[in-house]
Order: sequence, then structure tokens, then C-alpha cells
Amino acid sequence: MAQHLLREGKIYLYGLNFNAASVQSFALRMPLYPLFIAAFLKLTRHSALLFIIVQALISTITVFIVYKIALKISGKTAAILAAGCSAFYPYSFVHDTQLQENGLYQCLSLASVWFLMNAVDKKKISLFGVTGILLGIATLTRSTHLIHSIFLILLLLFTFRKNWKQAFLFVGTATLSFFLCLSPWLARNKKVVGSFTLNSEAGIVLAVAHNPYTFLSFPYRGRIDTVYQFLPSNLSKKEKEELRGLENNEMARSRWFQSYALRYIRTHKWETLRRGIYKAAVNFLGILSPLQDPLKNAVYFLSYWALTLLALASLSAVWRTFYFQTFVALSLSQAVVSFIFWAHTSHRSFLDPMLAVLAGIGLAHLAGREKESTYPAKA
Repeated sequence: MAQHLLREGKIYLYGLNFNAASVQSFALRMPLYPLFIAAFLKLTRHSALLFIIVQALISTITVFIVYKIALKISGKTAAILAAGCSAFYPYSFVHDTQLQENGLYQCLSLASVWFLMNAVDKKKISLFGVTGILLGIATLTRSTHLIHSIFLILLLLFTFRKNWKQAFLFVGTATLSFFLCLSPWLARNKKVVGSFTLNSEAGIVLAVAHNPYTFLSFPYRGRIDTVYQFLPSNLSKKEKEELRGLENNEMARSRWFQSYALRYIRTHKWETLRRGIYKAAVNFLGILSPLQDPLKNAVYFLSYWALTLLALASLSAVWRTFYFQTFVALSLSQAVVSFIFWAHTSHRSFLDPMLAVLAGIGLAHLAGREKESTYPAKA
């Protein structure tokens, strides 16, 4: 996508997700990370080393935000420990310098949480506006953040439920700025593909998550991408003909696959329920999906559960705070995303910095160095 933008001034992909090699898809993926790559390559003349360094610096910003959140909730000792947990967390340490949007997405997601906390604390309209913009930018990086944003907006409604005037003002400001941030991309897609849509991949991803071959390699034997090659060859002759007729209409293709998935769900209700619970559980079991070599698997399992157990040690200090409510809301929304669709380990990694905040507070609590929190329990 970045290469096409640099060469032709257009964002599109060739031949992904069941499309013929010659078919262009203009709204298949979200635009922010490709735009980031393209801008960086143009400025640095395609320097791979500088790109790795910049992505590492973005992750360093994430660590700094972890520090600020833990400092606000608990104190300096907890903040330093939380920052250490985040900085040296093995998965992020290795993964965030690769050519994937995870590092940027983590930073934007956590920044939105930080501004949301301050907005609720200080009750400033401008902070709710910034929060909405950050939620929008995060969604332009990864489309599933739309669901996470909805959960956070619902959390805001719950937080200000006793004062509907404030709820309308604050939630309305955040929601309006969120949609204003998304509007240029939505308008572009209306012009290019004929629909006010975030992307044209949702129907395809739903079909990948709900078909006889979903668990051919997912979650542990390999990436779910196997289904992208296996499913088309196993469609009926009639289905293949229908798809060929939609070759030049990517939104119609997306709707076709959505209908395919919904038919499968209707005829496999109990299987869908069992599979959905299993897919949601995969996010929180601490087992790499897909599996890597034995050393990576062991390191991830041990580090994930170390962080989780330390986070549990923080519950007595944080469970009534707005931050903990936010963490629970985002964990639930991620479970919903994976229940409906699916998620590899990289897709839930945006929760890791938030978990590091709790782990740092838990460590400080166990060491007897936890400061009495002045952070308000309620808005």
C-alpha cells in the first residue's frame, strides 16, 4: 500500500483475500500505517535502519505513557516498575520493531486511555475532544478499534450516568471528534468504492472466522491466513461463478462473504458458540498464536503469566479506579472481537502496556513500597 502510494499517489492492494491477482482493492485495509511508512520512506530515502529506530522510539513513548499512568494511580516506585515491565516485556521488545502496525497501534491506544483518564479526572471538554481524535487515529490504524472505542464511549456513559448533562456534553464531544477524525477516510471510500465504510475486509474476515476450515491452522498450528488460500478452492461451482461476477466490486464481494458467513452461523449455531468462546479464550491463555519455536513459546508464556499474576496483586489498590474499569472494558471488547472474528497474539497485544501498569503497581504493593493513591475512584 505504501509503495503504491509513493509510485502512483493511490492507496490500494493487489490480489489479497480471495481476489484474483489482477484485482485492485482500494479500501481493504486501514490507511494510517501505510501513510506513515510512505512518508517515512520518502523522507529517509528508504532507510530500513532508521525505520526500525523510529518504531523503537514509538514503543519508548508507550513506555513513558505507562510510567505516567502508574505514577498518577500509585506513585513513583510503581511507575518505575511498570515502565520496566513494559520496556522489557519480551513480546513487545522483539515485535514492535517489525514491519507491522502493532507498535504504533499500542502507542495510540494507550495515549487515548491516558487522555481519557485525565478528561474524566479534570472534566475538560478539550481533553474529551483529544481523546476522541486519538480513538479515531487508532481506528484508522486498526479497524477493530472501532469496537474498542464503542466500549469506551459506553464506559463514559456509565461513569457520568448520574449527571446526564455532563454525559451528553463529554460523551458527545468525544464521539463527534472521533467521527470527524474518521470522516476523510469514510468520504474517500464513498467516492472510490461507493460506500461510507471503514474497510471492505469485514465480510471477508467474518467468512474466514466462520467456515468449515477456520481451525485448519488457527490458533496454534499456523496463521489463519491458510484459510485465505483454502476456502476459495472449496467453494461450490455456483459460488465461484457468483464471486467472479463481483470481481470488480469490492464492497459487493465483502457483502457476499458476509452472507456466506451468516449462513454458516445460522446452520452451525452451537458450533459457532463453542468456537467463539474458544477464540476469545485464546487471547488470554498466554500461549503464542501461532506457535513459534519452543524457546519463544516458553518465554512468552512465563512473561505473560508473570505480568498477569503481578497485575492480580494490584487489585486491592486499583479495582475501584477508572483506569481499572477502562482495562476491563477493553479486555471485554477484545473478547467480543475475537468471539465474532478471531485474534492472534499480536491482535490483543495492545492490552500488554495496560497490563504492565497493573503489574508495576502489584510489584510495588508486594514490596511494601506502594504509595496511597490520590487518584479518584469515581468521576
